[in-house]
Amino acid sequence: MESSPSGNRWLGRAPGRVNLIGEHVDYLGGVVLPAAVDRHTKVTGHAAASWSVESAVPGGLAYLQAVGEELGVGPQSVTVSSEVPPKAGISSSAALLVAVAVGLRPGLDGMQAALACQRAEQQATGVNVGIMDQFASALGRRGHAMLLDCTTLEYHAVPFPDELAIAVIDSGEHRSLADTPYNQRRREAEAFDPKRRRHVDSEIARVHAFVYALGRRDFNEIGRLLKQSHESLRDDFEVSTPTVDALVEKAWGIAGCFGARIMGAGFGGSVLALVDRAQVKNFATSIGWPTLICATADGAYVGARNELRNE
Repeated sequence: MESSPSGNRWLGRAPGRVNLIGEHVDYLGGVVLPAAVDRHTKVTGHAAASWSVESAVPGGLAYLQAVGEELGVGPQSVTVSSEVPPKAGISSSAALLVAVAVGLRPGLDGMQAALACQRAEQQATGVNVGIMDQFASALGRRGHAMLLDCTTLEYHAVPFPDELAIAVIDSGEHRSLADTPYNQRRREAEAFDPKRRRHVDSEIARVHAFVYALGRRDFNEIGRLLKQSHESLRDDFEVSTPTVDALVEKAWGIAGCFGARIMGAGFGGSVLALVDRAQVKNFATSIGWPTLICATADGAYVGARNELRNE
């Protein structure tokens, strides 16, 4: 293995992501609609005799070692700072992995970086994660969502209306996927369990309908699809919790909120709400829970390189 990418101090930075719609279908080869968001993880490092990390991100050392192995890089001493809250459904793990990848291999193709980071996360956690999180963090585009086919890895940018703000509401129920039935749900869906597959098939259809509604700026239809998605994740895929359900229902009733649903792998984590940008302050006050208001952002392999040169 190489001791370091260049023998000197290196720096990498990558965003978290939201998934607008298309939950629990990426690892089954479906289509998803994530967007990179303006909350970033930044890593600095240099070659060392052994791996070490200064980080508040859970599992950081295992992640670093795994991505280093995937990229063929030897031990590094790494410091991590992050605006991406852990265990909240906006993929702090993918942001960390991709930030390390862009630091260690800035010239690496973004798609290859995403695939390497997916394998690294699977190795580090034992969770059979899909490709969506790493792909969005690596290749997102500011002002757009990303329609990604998780079978072919074909993707294209979908304009995201300026009128919409992305609210990420922390349910307070934090979890590690390794401690949840995530792998079990995947096995059930792969085995064509009727309830699990009903969610998968209907969710894929909702992704396409959502893209069409975005293009028309049909925010009422967007809200209807988000509500259907939550109900399907709650009833058919069974990844919600009573606390999250109550929070989603509260969001549905607040003026200016077009729609809300559980986001990410589930079993706690965060709620996604799409809100009229003109009413964001009222929404954040009314929901009464810790809320991040996010905007779309460039991925690490799209917009990060010029930024890194200036740091």
